Amino acid sequence: MNTLEIKNLHKKFPGTQAYAVRDFSLEVARGEIMALLGESGCGKTTILRMIAGFETPTRGEILLNGEVVSSDRLFVEPGKRGVGIVFQDYALFPHKTVWENICFGLFRHGREERSEKAVAIIQLAGLQGLEQRYPHQLSGGQKQRVALARALAPEPGIILFDEPFSNLDSMRKTQMREDIRDIIRKSGATAVFVTHDTRDVLAIADRVAVIRDGVNLQTGPPGEVYAHPTNPYVARFFGKTNLMRGVIAEGGYQTPIGFIPADLPLPASMKEVMLSIRPGHFEPAGEEEGCFCGRIKRRSFLGEYLEVVCAVKGPGGQETEVVIHAPPGHDCDSGICHFRYRGDRHPGVMG
Repeated sequence: MNTLEIKNLHKKFPGTQAYAVRDFSLEVARGEIMALLGESGCGKTTILRMIAGFETPTRGEILLNGEVVSSDRLFVEPGKRGVGIVFQDYALFPHKTVWENICFGLFRHGREERSEKAVAIIQLAGLQGLEQRYPHQLSGGQKQRVALARALAPEPGIILFDEPFSNLDSMRKTQMREDIRDIIRKSGATAVFVTHDTRDVLAIADRVAVIRDGVNLQTGPPGEVYAHPTNPYVARFFGKTNLMRGVIAEGGYQTPIGFIPADLPLPASMKEVMLSIRPGHFEPAGEEEGCFCGRIKRRSFLGEYLEVVCAVKGPGGQETEVVIHAPPGHDCDSGICHFRYRGDRHPGVMG
C-alpha cells in the first residue's frame, strides 16, 4: 500500500486567475523518500501544505495510508492526519529544552512510555548529551536534528520537510543530507521534502517529481530524470546541458556539430529528436577521426574540472556552442579544443 496518493489535485487562491497547482498526481510508497523539486513559486510548498492539511485543495483527492483525508466531500483536520512536519525555520520552542521539545509530540502517551520513546529517538538522531540544552545553545545542524527527532517521535505515517537544508552553509549541508537520510532510513519513515536544489535530490531522494507552474513535469529516480529528461526545462533544471536537434541515423544521431553515436535502441517512430548531452559526456582528445574541434570562447575553473565553452562548426558551417568538462590541468591556451563523445554515455532523448 502507498503511504501517500494524490489524485488530480488543483489549488487556486482567492483573488487569483491562475492555478497554483494544476492536475497534480503522485504516489509515494511506504518507506520511500520523495522530493518535490522546482524553482520558487512553482507550487511545491503549496502541495506540501495541502498534504499536511494547512491548505484546502480547490479540487482533487489526497489519501494517507489508503484513507481519504481531503476530497470534494471530506476534509480531515491537520492534527488527525498522522503527519510529522519539519519546518524550514525548525519551529522549536525556545523556552523548552531538547528533551522537552521532543517530548512535546508525545503528550498522548503515559510518562514512562513517553520517556522510553524520547530516549530511543534521541539515540537515533545522535542527540545524546544535548538533552538539557535550549535551542539558542545549538548549532544549525543540531537544531535540524532536534526538529526531525520531534517530528519522528510520535511515529507519524509520513514526515514532511519544507526546504530542510536552506538554512545551512555548504559544508554543514553535505553532512546533514547524509545524516537525515540515514535517520529516515533507520526509522523506516516515509518522507516527502520540497527543495529547489538538485544536489539535495541527488543525495537523498529515492524519487523526484519536477514541478513547474504547479504541474508535475516528470517523476522518477533522480539518476533517471537526470540522464533521460522528458523536456528541455527538466534537462536544464538538473544542471548545464547541451540541447541540440538530432536526426536519427544508423548507430546514432546527426547533429549540428556532427555525428553522435548511441548504442541504445533508437525510437523507430521518430526521425528527429531533441538531445540533452551533459558536459561530462564529452572528453578532451587529440586531432583524430571522429573528434570535434571547437574555438574556445571561455573557460572557468570549477575545482574538480574546467568548464570549457567551445564554438563548433557543423557540417553546414554554422557555429554551435558546446559546453564540455576537462581535467583541471588541461591545456586550453591554444584557443582550440579537440574533444570526443564518450562511448560509455548516452544522450537524453526528447521528442
